[in-house]
Amino acid sequence: MNANNIDEKKILFGSIIIIVLKSLFFLTNHIQEDALISWRVARNIIEYGIYGYNGVEKISASTTHLYVFVGVIFQSIFKGLSFIYPLLIFNTILFTIGLYWLARIFFNSTNKIILFIFFTSFLPPAIKISILGMEFGMLFFFYIALIKYGFLLRKKWAFLILPIVILWTRIDTCIFLGILFLYDVIQQRKWNMTFMLGGILALSTTILFNWFYFGEIVNNTITSKKNNYPSVDLHERLKQFELFSPNYMGIIKFPISIYNFSTLLFFSISLICLIYLSKKWENRKKSVLIFLFLFGTLKSLIFAFANSWFDWYYWIPQITLFIPIILFVLDSEKYKTLSIVYFLIIFIPFTLYQAVHSIATGHGEWNHARKIGLYLDSIEPNKEKYIFLEPAGYIPYFSKLKVIDYVGLVDKRLTEENIVKNGIGIGFSNLINKAKPDYILEDNKPMFKGQLVDKKIYDDYDLIKEFKIEDVAKSDNIILDKIYKFKPSGRNFYLYKRKDSVK
Repeated sequence: MNANNIDEKKILFGSIIIIVLKSLFFLTNHIQEDALISWRVARNIIEYGIYGYNGVEKISASTTHLYVFVGVIFQSIFKGLSFIYPLLIFNTILFTIGLYWLARIFFNSTNKIILFIFFTSFLPPAIKISILGMEFGMLFFFYIALIKYGFLLRKKWAFLILPIVILWTRIDTCIFLGILFLYDVIQQRKWNMTFMLGGILALSTTILFNWFYFGEIVNNTITSKKNNYPSVDLHERLKQFELFSPNYMGIIKFPISIYNFSTLLFFSISLICLIYLSKKWENRKKSVLIFLFLFGTLKSLIFAFANSWFDWYYWIPQITLFIPIILFVLDSEKYKTLSIVYFLIIFIPFTLYQAVHSIATGHGEWNHARKIGLYLDSIEPNKEKYIFLEPAGYIPYFSKLKVIDYVGLVDKRLTEENIVKNGIGIGFSNLINKAKPDYILEDNKPMFKGQLVDKKIYDDYDLIKEFKIEDVAKSDNIILDKIYKFKPSGRNFYLYKRKDSVK
C-alpha cells in the first residue's frame, strides 16, 4: 500500500477519539507542582508586566521561557482556572500530531498509524505529558518536527528555526540538539552549516534574553539547584544510580524497596526489537528509529549520572526507548493478532497502573496541597506578605502570597545563604532572620526538626494549623478509598505564623 492510499480522514477521526479517551485522565486533577510554577510566572506577567514570581521582582523561576509565554496567552483568554483544560488539550493535540508524524515515517497503513498513535498515547509517560500541565507535549511536537522536516526532508528553515524554539522551551534540550547534530553529521558525512547556525542562534538568543532581562546567563532554576543541592562524589553517584535509575529510566515505577526488574527487561526486549527492525527496514526508517533509541539512552544516562532525579526529565526518553516494541508489534504480518496480545498484556496493565497513580496523586495534590493554599488565601488578605515553604507549586499558586522556597527557585535570597556550605541550620536561620517571613509551612514539628541554630526563631512563630494527609486519604467510595490508602499522596504540613509582637 502506498502513501496515496492513506485515509487521512479516518486517521483524524481516530486521533480525535484517542484524545477524547485520554482526556478522561484530566478528571484525576493530576497536575505537576512545577506546572503551577510556570503558570504563576505567566500570571505574574499578566498582572505586573514582569517575568517573575513575586510581583515586580524579575526572576527566571520557570525552567521554560516559551511555555510561560504560551501560558500568558491561555490565561489571558480563559480567566481564572478555566485555562487549565484548554491548555492540557493543547498539549495533548501537539503530542498527538508528533506521534502522527512519527507514525507516517514508519508506516503506510491507515490502521497501523492509528494503532501506533493509540498504543503510544497511553504509555504512562505519554499520559503524564498530556495531563500534568508541563511543556513536554509541545516539546515532543518540536522534536519530531525537527526530525521530520529537518533530518529527513532537509528543509533549511527547520534546521534554522526549530532549534531556537526547542531551546527556548527547555535549556536541557541542548542534549537532544547536540545528539541529533552529531548523528546528522555521521549520516550525511558532512557538516550541516544551517543546523550549526540554528544552534548558535538558539543558544545566543536564550543567553542574551537571560542576560539583558535577568542579569544571568542560565535560568535561576538551574543555578539555585546547583547552589543549594549538595554535590556527591562518584561512589555516591553510582550508589544513587543503582537505587533510582530502574524507576526513573523505566516505563513504570516500583516501590523503592523492590528492585524494578521491569526496566532492564523492557530495555532488553526493546533493544532486540530495534536490532530486528534495523536489519529489515530501509535506511530512512532505520535511521530515525536508531536515533530515537540512542537519544533516549544517552539522555537518561546523562541525567542519571548527574544525580537529577525528577520524573519529567525521563518522560520523552522513556517513550523513545519503548517505541521499538510497539513498532515490532505493528510491523508484523500478524499485527492484528499481536496487537490484541499487546492490548491485553501491556496496554491494559500500563493504563490501569497510570490510572491508579494519577487518581491517588491528583487527589492528594488537589484536595490537600490546593486546599492548604486556599486556606491561606482565606485567612491572609494581604498578598504582599511572605511565606517560606517547599514546594513552590500548588500552595503558593492558590494562596497568592509572596514566596521564598527552600531551594531558591523563586527567590534568590536563599541562594545567598550558601546552604551547601553552611547547612540548613545556619542557612535557614540567617534567611528567616533577614527576610522575616510572615508564615512558614513545614512538614516537621518542631520546625526543621529543631535543627535551626538560632533557637529564638522557635519563639517567634506560633503553630496555627496542622494539615494531616490521613484526613484527606479517604473516600466514601470503596474503590477510591482503597486507592487512596494503597498509594497515599502528600505529606503532613504544619503552618506557623510569625507573632505580631516580633519586629
